[in-house]
Amino acid sequence: MAVQCACIMSSPTITTLEACQILYKGQSNVKLMAKDLGLSLEEMQQIFRDYVAANPLDDDSWHKDIELSWPWA
Repeated sequence: MAVQCACIMSSPTITTLEACQILYKGQSNVKLMAKDLGLSLEEMQQIFRDYVAANPLDDDSWHKDIELSWPWA
């Protein structure tokens, strides 16, 4: 399902998978993504919970994180 996204992104459309990937990286807010996708907050929360359950973090995942984040960026 692709819909218009009002957030600042390189592409004018976003899928629920792309939204979950953005949320998983901590680059956006669940409420904002729900609004951009035209979903209720509860629907987006459930979709994101399912995504996180299907994509667990490895114990060593943070070792691969080389991007600086706030407040150091």
